[in-house]
Amino acid sequence: MGDRGSVTTEVVLYAPLLFLLVLIGVQLALWALAQLGVQHAANHALQTTRVVDGTAAAGHADASAVLDQVAAGVVTDPRVAVDRTADTATVAVTGRAPAVVPWLRLPVSTRVSAPVERFRPGTD
Repeated sequence: MGDRGSVTTEVVLYAPLLFLLVLIGVQLALWALAQLGVQHAANHALQTTRVVDGTAAAGHADASAVLDQVAAGVVTDPRVAVDRTADTATVAVTGRAPAVVPWLRLPVSTRVSAPVERFRPGTD
């Protein structure tokens, strides 16, 4: 008779902890998807920027389009910075993962860089 109600007490005490752990797991999964989204957008924009006739404006437009198409729901507040010099193209994409747990707003970011392509006529 001394154990009556102990299961109810344990459920009441442990259920909020279990729900919090599930929410944190969902939050981390959304963060991972958002990170993949910004990496994909940055890599795609880098390839657009570094080609022979590529421009920073074309790379920026490409990154924005990829973010809209692929990661629109999982990347909030996206920011894209594209720079192309004579030798190097660099793309940086930042944003935030959506907040499932209100106090856990996780940032996502990536920065990729590669040499620009140059046309070299064949030497025979």
